Amino acid sequence: MASISSIGAGSGLFTNDLLNQLVQVERAPTEARLNRREAETQAKISAFGMIRSALEALKTPMEALSQPDSMRSYTSSSSNESVVGVSVDSSTANRGSYTVDVQQLAQAQSLASAAFADRDTTALGSGTLSLTVGGVTTDIEIDGSNNTLQGVADAINDANAGVSAGVVDTGDGYRLVLSSDSSGTANEMSISVSDDDGNNTDSGGLSQFVFDGTTSNMEQTVAAKDAILDINGIQVTRSTNTIENVVDGVTFDVLATGVSTVKVTQDEEAVVQKVQDFVDKFNALQDQIKKVAGYNAETETGGLLNGDSTIRAIQSDLRQQLTKIPAGLEDSPIRMLADIGITTDPASGKLEFDQSVFKEKLGENPEAMTALFAESEQGGGIAAQMVASAERFLGSDGLLANRTEGLGEALQEIEDQRFELDDRIAAFEKRLIQQFSAADQLIAQIQSTGNFVQQQLAALAPQPRSNG
Repeated sequence: MASISSIGAGSGLFTNDLLNQLVQVERAPTEARLNRREAETQAKISAFGMIRSALEALKTPMEALSQPDSMRSYTSSSSNESVVGVSVDSSTANRGSYTVDVQQLAQAQSLASAAFADRDTTALGSGTLSLTVGGVTTDIEIDGSNNTLQGVADAINDANAGVSAGVVDTGDGYRLVLSSDSSGTANEMSISVSDDDGNNTDSGGLSQFVFDGTTSNMEQTVAAKDAILDINGIQVTRSTNTIENVVDGVTFDVLATGVSTVKVTQDEEAVVQKVQDFVDKFNALQDQIKKVAGYNAETETGGLLNGDSTIRAIQSDLRQQLTKIPAGLEDSPIRMLADIGITTDPASGKLEFDQSVFKEKLGENPEAMTALFAESEQGGGIAAQMVASAERFLGSDGLLANRTEGLGEALQEIEDQRFELDDRIAAFEKRLIQQFSAADQLIAQIQSTGNFVQQQLAALAPQPRSNG
């Protein structure tokens, strides 16, 4: 706001305070209107953001229920966890009970060389060391740069031959120790050499590391073994102690010899919790919609988004999905959510969940329950269709994005109008200053003329006579 110190100097009538007041009176109505529009627009953007967050939160449990294995949740137990541990994959597992008799654990083979006086000075010969593990042979060159005990160990480790090498100080000398990286008889080691001394089987040079089934110049300290166990009387052999692909969806981790009873049972509570999450998030969305778009009959006031077409579309679309009968379930005893204990309160629009009814139906017909929620050959279940609906609203070109983008454009328009207001007020202020200055000059001229006339009249007035 301009401040011209000469305003009112002649008359004392047109002051800066008066100028500022007139400018503020001119600005105030438009500025108040723009402030109201901006506050309302910002509030609507925030309200749509809350609706978006609630809808995204609802989408997560809907996605879980839309999966083909959504109703297939299983838990497992072992009567003797020190012998057998167990885990399940609910997508392929089924209920069952298994007696597991572990007769032998799998173990990896270990070999040890003869003792040497030192680990990094004595030359052990040169040539090619060939390691065969699991049918794969790896050739390792040994020469003057690595022909010590430690050098051979390092060369084996660098070769990634399926064997780990180390040097052990026994107190009476140093021994090269080799261990197969994988357990089981299929991963037994075979070691042959091409010794530069011309003899590939004696105890000199590289030949002292031969272990090929015929010549055993290294000592087998641990024999390779397979895991052997009986599952319900059927013998199973595996190279590892993690037993997979014997019972669908079940993994046995054998830890010791002995017997344990393993049970796989349906985890009803886990399935119920998935559905409860869906109900809770759906009801939370209804609460959010009521907060921003509801109508209070007592105060006769509506929420900020009351009557908004986007909010109505979200409510209408989701409610329609709740009452649909998915394709293929027209003649099924389970056709809609109400059949499994999920009903809608007409007063609030919220869902009510009777878990006891749900558990009963889940036990009677898990396949129909899955088809009710998930994608199937006949078409999409309720959860799958609700996910698709949510994605339409939440997408970059969805209704929520379009509404928020439109409100953002409205904010930019308000900002543009503020610039226009500043320009108009500046021009108005300039005109006032010009008008005040002209009026002040006119008043000053009138005052000057008045003073001159008074002086002339005073000069013409009779002068009092002197008595002398």
